[in-house]
Amino acid sequence: MEKVVIVGGGPAGRVLVHSLYASKKEYDITLVKDEEINANRCAVPYGIIDKKPVEKFCIPNSLVLDFGAKLIIDKATEIDTANRVIYTDKDHILHYDHLLLATGSRPFIPDIEGVDLGNILTVRSKSDMETIRGLAKVSKRCVVVGGGYIGVEVAVVLKKIGLDVSIVEMLPHILLATMDDDFAKEIEDSIIKNGINVVTGTKVVRFEGDKVVKRVVLSDGRFIETDFVIVAVGVLPNTDLAVKSGIATSKYGIITDDYLMTNAPDVYAAGDCAEKKSFITGKPIRGEFGTNAVFMGKYVAKNILGKRSKFSGVINANVSTAFEYSFGSAGLIYKAALADGIDAVLGESEVMDMYPMMDGVSTIKTKLVFDRKTGKIIGGSVLRKGHCTASNVDFISFAIQMGATIEDILNYQYCTHPELAAKPSDNTYMFAAKDALKKI
Repeated sequence: MEKVVIVGGGPAGRVLVHSLYASKKEYDITLVKDEEINANRCAVPYGIIDKKPVEKFCIPNSLVLDFGAKLIIDKATEIDTANRVIYTDKDHILHYDHLLLATGSRPFIPDIEGVDLGNILTVRSKSDMETIRGLAKVSKRCVVVGGGYIGVEVAVVLKKIGLDVSIVEMLPHILLATMDDDFAKEIEDSIIKNGINVVTGTKVVRFEGDKVVKRVVLSDGRFIETDFVIVAVGVLPNTDLAVKSGIATSKYGIITDDYLMTNAPDVYAAGDCAEKKSFITGKPIRGEFGTNAVFMGKYVAKNILGKRSKFSGVINANVSTAFEYSFGSAGLIYKAALADGIDAVLGESEVMDMYPMMDGVSTIKTKLVFDRKTGKIIGGSVLRKGHCTASNVDFISFAIQMGATIEDILNYQYCTHPELAAKPSDNTYMFAAKDALKKI
């Protein structure tokens, strides 16, 4: 029986376990992870509220054990790729025919004076969630360093439970990694309106306090008093095991081919630890989303099963919320397409989310980005009130994946209903495509 070893407890590894189990082909599968219980990383900000047990925001080990895999709580320390052997911290010796490295990522901790003081936390693990829960109950103030999705989500949750919250972001606006400036500014204005102090265009230069942090000093000379700090400025791929074992890496992660195999025979990499390529450009790209790990895990399973399937790259569909808004993007937002040297054209629309006579009507703002030469959609973003944006972003992602053109979107057929959608003539994607067509 072929031996499959997975290093890492995230979604890529679990998907591989499930896929091999569903294939009905017999494998000897072992998953090694160094956390007894893994938090659901995306859900950690929402687990700060203590209405539900912490375990509700964690991944049960039954999702591995109930699907025919053995589970070892240990740290893999070295891989002998020539002899196909893995060594662990607790002296396990594991032989493999196929190996998946799904070692994930770790929070980036900037080299700031005083960063080792107490009550300076990241948002990643079950322990992080428990500690932030405890501090939120006894604190009045928090500073969040970083204005990306995680930073904003944590700030909103802490504000909702009554804390005085500040976000410090070095860029001109929050959320600029996934939103064009005007969308980011609108969300930022809403966050400020809801009582969060947003400080942009400046950096943290020092944390001050006696054993625990009490003050955050900024590069413009201002300071913010605080009881604790959340650092949410991004993550780094966990590549130490790969590097030590002679497996090729880059700043983006473990390097793989189109089949997600590394330069070591039958050693695959997927998820945050792996270098990803853009579905649109084919170039290496960041993409630390759980969904990407799922997609990659499925392709690793196909290849282990002998189906020889190329992974086409990531589209990076993403969504989040802040107070009354939900928002997200897929593919390349307009400024990213231009920065990549693409001759892009932007189509925009603002359409009501219900028939105009209905109570509670609001708007959906949509941007679609097309390659001017081919007419194909290469990205888009959505901003609206309510919590329906995921389906909008999924449409954009699927349109990209299917190679849809402006003409395809102008002609696609959709539904309508007074309470659920815009009036029949006013589809948000069609209007954005029509706007783009005017500019070509």
